[in-house]
Amino acid sequence: MRRLRIGPPLSGPSALLAVLTFLWPAAGAAQPRTPWGDPDLQGTWTSATLTPLERPEAMAGREALSESEASELERTTVENRIAADGRSRPGEVGGYNLVWMDASTRVDAERRTSLIVDPPDGRIPWTAEAREANRVELARYGNGPYLDHTDLDTGERCITDGLPLMVPIQPYNMNFLILQTPDAVVMLHEMYHELRIVPLDGRPRLPETIGLWLGDSRGRWEGDTLIVETANIADKTHYHWSRLWRASRPTLRLVERFRRIDERTIDYRFTVEDPTLFTAPWTVSAPLTNDQASRGVTVGALFEYACHEGNWAVSNVLSGARAEEARAAAQD
Repeated sequence: MRRLRIGPPLSGPSALLAVLTFLWPAAGAAQPRTPWGDPDLQGTWTSATLTPLERPEAMAGREALSESEASELERTTVENRIAADGRSRPGEVGGYNLVWMDASTRVDAERRTSLIVDPPDGRIPWTAEAREANRVELARYGNGPYLDHTDLDTGERCITDGLPLMVPIQPYNMNFLILQTPDAVVMLHEMYHELRIVPLDGRPRLPETIGLWLGDSRGRWEGDTLIVETANIADKTHYHWSRLWRASRPTLRLVERFRRIDERTIDYRFTVEDPTLFTAPWTVSAPLTNDQASRGVTVGALFEYACHEGNWAVSNVLSGARAEEARAAAQD
Protein backbone atom coordinates (compact mmCIF):
# COMPACT_ATOMS: atom_id res chain seq x y z
CA MET A 1 0.00 0.00 0.00
CA ARG A 2 1.31 3.43 -0.91
CA ARG A 3 1.94 6.08 1.70
CA LEU A 4 -0.41 9.07 1.87
CA ARG A 5 1.00 12.49 2.52
CA ILE A 6 -0.45 14.11 5.65
CA GLY A 7 0.04 17.88 5.78
CA PRO A 8 -0.88 21.17 4.13
CA PRO A 9 -2.49 21.01 0.65
CA LEU A 10 -0.06 21.14 -2.25
CA SER A 11 -0.42 23.31 -5.32
CA GLY A 12 1.29 23.85 -8.66
CA PRO A 13 4.09 21.45 -9.76
CA SER A 14 4.26 19.86 -6.31
CA ALA A 15 0.61 18.85 -6.49
CA LEU A 16 1.05 17.38 -9.97
CA LEU A 17 4.10 15.41 -8.84
CA ALA A 18 2.24 14.06 -5.80
CA VAL A 19 -0.67 12.90 -7.96
CA LEU A 20 1.59 11.21 -10.51
CA THR A 21 3.53 9.46 -7.74
CA PHE A 22 0.34 8.16 -6.14
CA LEU A 23 -1.10 7.01 -9.45
CA TRP A 24 2.16 5.59 -10.77
CA PRO A 25 0.88 2.06 -11.67
CA ALA A 26 -1.71 3.52 -14.04
CA ALA A 27 0.75 5.99 -15.52
CA GLY A 28 2.89 3.20 -17.03
CA ALA A 29 6.24 4.79 -16.20
CA ALA A 30 9.22 3.19 -17.94
CA GLN A 31 11.23 2.89 -14.73
CA PRO A 32 8.89 2.57 -11.73
CA ARG A 33 10.00 4.21 -8.49
CA THR A 34 9.05 3.89 -4.84
CA PRO A 35 7.32 6.78 -3.04
CA TRP A 36 10.72 7.72 -1.55
CA GLY A 37 12.36 7.87 -5.00
CA ASP A 38 14.40 4.67 -5.32
CA PRO A 39 13.92 2.43 -8.36
CA ASP A 40 11.07 0.05 -7.52
CA LEU A 41 12.20 -3.60 -7.58
CA GLN A 42 9.16 -4.89 -5.72
CA GLY A 43 6.98 -7.72 -6.91
CA THR A 44 7.05 -11.42 -7.78
CA TRP A 45 9.74 -12.23 -10.32
CA THR A 46 10.94 -15.31 -12.16
CA SER A 47 14.28 -16.12 -13.75
CA ALA A 48 13.01 -19.29 -15.46
CA THR A 49 14.42 -19.88 -18.94
CA LEU A 50 15.62 -22.69 -21.21
CA THR A 51 18.89 -20.82 -21.69
CA PRO A 52 21.55 -22.84 -19.83
CA LEU A 53 24.01 -21.41 -17.32
CA GLU A 54 27.00 -22.67 -19.34
CA ARG A 55 27.30 -22.77 -23.10
CA PRO A 56 26.98 -26.35 -24.41
CA GLU A 57 30.09 -27.67 -26.11
CA ALA A 58 28.09 -28.13 -29.31
CA MET A 59 27.52 -24.34 -29.30
CA ALA A 60 31.18 -23.41 -28.78
CA GLY A 61 31.97 -20.06 -30.37
CA ARG A 62 28.29 -19.12 -30.80
CA GLU A 63 26.74 -16.48 -28.55
CA ALA A 64 23.17 -16.82 -29.81
CA LEU A 65 20.75 -19.19 -31.51
CA SER A 66 18.98 -18.29 -34.71
CA GLU A 67 15.26 -17.64 -34.46
CA SER A 68 14.46 -21.00 -36.06
CA GLU A 69 16.88 -22.84 -33.76
CA ALA A 70 15.30 -21.23 -30.70
CA SER A 71 11.80 -22.17 -31.86
CA GLU A 72 12.87 -25.75 -32.53
CA LEU A 73 14.52 -26.02 -29.10
CA GLU A 74 11.37 -24.77 -27.39
CA ARG A 75 9.16 -27.17 -29.36
CA THR A 76 11.28 -30.28 -28.85
CA THR A 77 11.80 -29.52 -25.15
CA VAL A 78 8.06 -29.55 -24.51
CA GLU A 79 7.56 -32.69 -26.60
CA ASN A 80 10.39 -34.54 -24.85
CA ARG A 81 9.10 -33.61 -21.41
CA ILE A 82 5.64 -34.90 -22.23
CA ALA A 83 7.04 -38.12 -23.70
CA ALA A 84 9.17 -38.82 -20.63
CA ASP A 85 6.62 -37.68 -18.05
CA GLY A 86 6.31 -40.04 -15.11
CA ARG A 87 8.48 -42.75 -16.67
CA SER A 88 11.45 -44.34 -14.94
CA ARG A 89 13.83 -47.18 -15.65
CA PRO A 90 12.98 -50.68 -14.31
CA GLY A 91 13.98 -51.02 -10.67
CA GLU A 92 13.91 -47.26 -9.99
CA VAL A 93 11.27 -45.36 -8.08
CA GLY A 94 11.43 -42.43 -10.48
CA GLY A 95 11.19 -38.74 -9.70
CA TYR A 96 8.76 -35.86 -10.00
CA ASN A 97 6.42 -35.79 -12.94
CA LEU A 98 5.19 -32.67 -14.73
CA VAL A 99 2.55 -32.07 -12.05
CA TRP A 100 5.41 -31.05 -9.77
CA MET A 101 7.70 -29.38 -12.28
CA ASP A 102 7.35 -25.85 -13.61
CA ALA A 103 10.38 -25.49 -15.84
CA SER A 104 10.49 -22.80 -18.47
CA THR A 105 9.57 -23.48 -22.08
CA ARG A 106 11.25 -20.34 -23.48
CA VAL A 107 14.79 -19.25 -24.20
CA ASP A 108 15.80 -15.75 -23.14
CA ALA A 109 14.82 -12.77 -25.30
CA GLU A 110 18.28 -12.55 -26.90
CA ARG A 111 18.32 -16.31 -27.67
CA ARG A 112 21.71 -16.60 -25.95
CA THR A 113 23.50 -19.93 -25.76
CA SER A 114 24.54 -19.31 -22.12
CA LEU A 115 23.67 -17.09 -19.20
CA ILE A 116 27.38 -16.67 -18.50
CA VAL A 117 28.52 -13.55 -20.34
CA ASP A 118 32.09 -13.43 -19.03
CA PRO A 119 34.36 -15.19 -19.84
CA PRO A 120 33.36 -14.96 -23.50
CA ASP A 121 33.29 -18.75 -23.98
CA GLY A 122 30.28 -18.92 -21.64
CA ARG A 123 31.87 -21.52 -19.37
CA ILE A 124 32.78 -21.59 -15.65
CA PRO A 125 36.57 -21.03 -15.44
CA TRP A 126 37.35 -23.92 -13.07
CA THR A 127 40.84 -24.61 -11.82
CA ALA A 128 42.00 -28.11 -12.78
CA GLU A 129 41.52 -29.37 -9.20
CA ALA A 130 38.07 -27.84 -8.84
CA ARG A 131 36.93 -29.20 -12.21
CA GLU A 132 37.80 -32.72 -11.05
CA ALA A 133 36.10 -32.18 -7.67
CA ASN A 134 32.97 -30.98 -9.48
CA ARG A 135 33.05 -34.05 -11.74
CA VAL A 136 33.26 -36.34 -8.70
CA GLU A 137 30.32 -34.59 -7.02
CA LEU A 138 28.17 -34.90 -10.15
CA ALA A 139 29.09 -38.58 -10.59
CA ARG A 140 28.04 -39.54 -7.06
CA TYR A 141 24.60 -37.93 -7.34
CA GLY A 142 22.00 -40.69 -7.10
CA ASN A 143 24.72 -43.30 -6.70
CA GLY A 144 26.18 -42.73 -3.25
CA PRO A 145 27.70 -44.33 -1.31
CA TYR A 146 25.07 -43.59 1.36
CA LEU A 147 26.58 -44.48 4.73
CA ASP A 148 24.71 -41.82 6.70
CA HIS A 149 22.59 -38.72 6.12
CA THR A 150 25.62 -36.53 5.36
CA ASP A 151 26.20 -38.53 2.19
CA LEU A 152 23.17 -36.81 0.67
CA ASP A 153 23.84 -33.34 -0.65
CA THR A 154 22.60 -30.24 1.11
CA GLY A 155 19.64 -29.86 -1.25
CA GLU A 156 18.49 -33.43 -0.75
CA ARG A 157 18.66 -32.76 2.98
CA CYS A 158 16.46 -29.68 2.50
CA ILE A 159 19.08 -27.29 3.88
CA THR A 160 19.99 -25.24 0.82
CA ASP A 161 21.52 -25.58 -2.63
CA GLY A 162 23.95 -22.80 -1.79
CA LEU A 163 23.97 -19.09 -2.39
CA PRO A 164 20.39 -17.97 -3.17
CA LEU A 165 21.21 -16.44 -6.52
CA MET A 166 18.36 -15.55 -8.84
CA VAL A 167 19.53 -17.89 -11.56
CA PRO A 168 17.43 -20.69 -13.14
CA ILE A 169 19.27 -23.79 -12.01
CA GLN A 170 16.20 -25.73 -10.84
CA PRO A 171 13.35 -27.15 -12.96
CA TYR A 172 10.86 -25.58 -10.55
CA ASN A 173 10.44 -22.89 -7.86
CA MET A 174 12.34 -20.22 -9.77
CA ASN A 175 10.27 -17.41 -8.28
CA PHE A 176 11.34 -14.53 -6.07
CA LEU A 177 9.48 -11.95 -4.01
CA ILE A 178 11.17 -8.57 -3.49
CA LEU A 179 10.04 -5.96 -0.96
CA GLN A 180 11.65 -2.61 -0.19
CA THR A 181 11.91 0.06 2.47
CA PRO A 182 14.21 3.10 2.32
CA ASP A 183 16.72 1.22 4.51
CA ALA A 184 16.54 -2.38 3.28
CA VAL A 185 15.63 -4.73 0.45
CA VAL A 186 14.01 -8.05 1.35
CA MET A 187 14.35 -10.99 -1.03
CA LEU A 188 12.35 -14.18 -0.51
CA HIS A 189 13.47 -17.10 -2.66
CA GLU A 190 10.78 -19.69 -3.27
CA MET A 191 13.25 -22.59 -3.14
CA TYR A 192 13.85 -23.56 0.51
CA HIS A 193 11.95 -20.34 1.44
CA GLU A 194 15.34 -18.64 1.82
CA LEU A 195 15.05 -15.08 3.06
CA ARG A 196 17.62 -12.34 2.68
CA ILE A 197 17.35 -8.92 4.33
CA VAL A 198 19.87 -6.63 2.67
CA PRO A 199 20.58 -3.46 4.68
CA LEU A 200 21.07 -0.23 2.71
CA ASP A 201 21.92 2.02 5.67
CA GLY A 202 25.71 1.61 5.59
CA ARG A 203 25.94 -0.50 8.73
CA PRO A 204 29.23 -2.43 9.17
CA ARG A 205 29.49 -6.09 8.31
CA LEU A 206 29.39 -8.81 10.90
CA PRO A 207 32.80 -9.78 12.31
CA GLU A 208 34.76 -12.10 10.01
CA THR A 209 34.59 -14.76 12.73
CA ILE A 210 30.84 -15.05 12.13
CA GLY A 211 30.09 -17.03 8.99
CA LEU A 212 26.58 -17.54 7.62
CA TRP A 213 25.30 -20.23 5.26
CA LEU A 214 24.17 -17.59 2.77
CA GLY A 215 26.72 -14.97 3.72
CA ASP A 216 26.38 -11.43 5.04
CA SER A 217 24.95 -9.08 2.39
CA ARG A 218 25.15 -5.29 2.22
CA GLY A 219 23.54 -3.13 -0.46
CA ARG A 220 23.88 0.36 -1.89
CA TRP A 221 22.46 2.35 -4.78
CA GLU A 222 24.75 3.48 -7.58
CA GLY A 223 22.47 5.61 -9.70
CA ASP A 224 19.53 3.38 -10.62
CA THR A 225 21.42 0.13 -9.94
CA LEU A 226 21.25 -1.73 -6.65
CA ILE A 227 24.62 -3.27 -5.80
CA VAL A 228 24.59 -6.14 -3.29
CA GLU A 229 27.91 -7.49 -2.02
CA THR A 230 28.03 -10.72 -0.03
CA ALA A 231 30.91 -12.00 2.11
CA ASN A 232 31.33 -13.76 5.50
CA ILE A 233 30.15 -17.06 4.06
CA ALA A 234 30.41 -20.05 6.41
CA ASP A 235 32.75 -22.92 5.64
CA LYS A 236 30.48 -25.82 4.68
CA THR A 237 32.89 -27.44 2.23
CA HIS A 238 32.78 -30.69 4.24
CA TYR A 239 29.22 -31.29 2.97
CA HIS A 240 28.18 -32.60 -0.44
CA TRP A 241 26.76 -30.04 -2.90
CA SER A 242 24.83 -30.65 -6.10
CA ARG A 243 26.52 -27.58 -7.58
CA LEU A 244 30.01 -27.10 -6.27
CA TRP A 245 30.28 -23.51 -7.51
CA ARG A 246 27.47 -22.49 -5.13
CA ALA A 247 28.88 -24.29 -2.08
CA SER A 248 29.16 -22.17 1.07
CA ARG A 249 32.81 -21.31 1.64
CA PRO A 250 34.60 -18.31 3.16
CA THR A 251 36.81 -17.68 0.12
CA LEU A 252 33.83 -16.79 -2.10
CA ARG A 253 32.86 -13.21 -2.85
CA LEU A 254 29.66 -12.30 -4.64
CA VAL A 255 28.51 -9.05 -6.24
CA GLU A 256 24.93 -8.76 -7.58
CA ARG A 257 23.45 -5.94 -9.64
CA PHE A 258 19.73 -5.17 -10.01
CA ARG A 259 18.48 -2.51 -12.43
CA ARG A 260 14.78 -2.02 -13.20
CA ILE A 261 14.51 -1.54 -16.96
CA ASP A 262 10.76 -1.27 -17.45
CA GLU A 263 7.41 -2.44 -16.08
CA ARG A 264 8.24 -6.09 -16.78
CA THR A 265 11.99 -6.49 -16.45
CA ILE A 266 14.90 -6.31 -14.02
CA ASP A 267 18.38 -6.56 -15.48
CA TYR A 268 19.97 -8.97 -12.98
CA ARG A 269 23.67 -9.81 -13.07
CA PHE A 270 26.10 -11.32 -10.63
CA THR A 271 29.84 -11.90 -10.48
CA VAL A 272 31.41 -14.80 -8.57
CA GLU A 273 35.01 -14.67 -7.36
CA ASP A 274 36.89 -17.46 -5.56
CA PRO A 275 40.55 -18.16 -6.37
CA THR A 276 40.31 -21.59 -4.70
CA LEU A 277 37.86 -22.78 -7.38
CA PHE A 278 38.16 -20.46 -10.37
CA THR A 279 41.02 -19.12 -12.45
CA ALA A 280 39.18 -15.80 -12.84
CA PRO A 281 35.94 -14.10 -11.74
CA TRP A 282 32.92 -14.90 -13.92
CA THR A 283 29.67 -13.08 -14.60
CA VAL A 284 26.08 -14.15 -15.32
CA SER A 285 23.25 -12.15 -16.86
CA ALA A 286 19.84 -13.61 -15.92
CA PRO A 287 17.06 -11.06 -16.55
CA LEU A 288 14.07 -11.27 -14.21
CA THR A 289 10.49 -10.75 -15.36
CA ASN A 290 7.14 -10.39 -13.61
CA ASP A 291 5.47 -11.65 -16.81
CA GLN A 292 5.57 -15.33 -15.91
CA ALA A 293 3.62 -16.37 -19.00
CA SER A 294 6.38 -15.02 -21.23
CA ARG A 295 8.73 -17.63 -19.74
CA GLY A 296 6.20 -20.44 -20.10
CA VAL A 297 5.75 -21.01 -16.36
CA THR A 298 2.75 -20.90 -14.04
CA VAL A 299 1.25 -17.46 -13.48
CA GLY A 300 0.44 -16.51 -9.93
CA ALA A 301 1.62 -15.50 -6.48
CA LEU A 302 4.36 -17.07 -4.39
CA PHE A 303 3.18 -19.95 -2.20
CA GLU A 304 4.86 -21.52 0.81
CA TYR A 305 7.51 -24.08 -0.11
CA ALA A 306 7.99 -27.26 1.90
CA CYS A 307 10.83 -29.61 1.07
CA HIS A 308 10.64 -32.75 3.22
CA GLU A 309 7.40 -32.06 5.03
CA GLY A 310 6.14 -35.56 5.74
CA ASN A 311 8.82 -36.89 3.38
CA TRP A 312 10.71 -40.06 4.28
CA ALA A 313 13.23 -39.74 1.44
CA VAL A 314 16.41 -39.52 3.54
CA SER A 315 15.61 -42.51 5.74
CA ASN A 316 14.41 -44.48 2.71
CA VAL A 317 17.65 -43.76 0.83
CA LEU A 318 19.69 -45.03 3.77
CA SER A 319 17.51 -48.11 4.34
CA GLY A 320 17.65 -48.85 0.61
CA ALA A 321 21.44 -48.67 0.71
CA ARG A 322 21.50 -51.14 3.63
CA ALA A 323 19.18 -53.47 1.68
CA GLU A 324 21.52 -53.38 -1.32
CA GLU A 325 24.49 -54.16 0.93
CA ALA A 326 22.65 -57.12 2.42
CA ARG A 327 21.72 -58.43 -1.00
CA ALA A 328 25.32 -58.10 -2.22
CA ALA A 329 26.59 -59.88 0.88
CA ALA A 330 24.14 -62.76 0.35
CA GLN A 331 25.42 -63.25 -3.19
CA ASP A 332 29.07 -63.54 -2.13
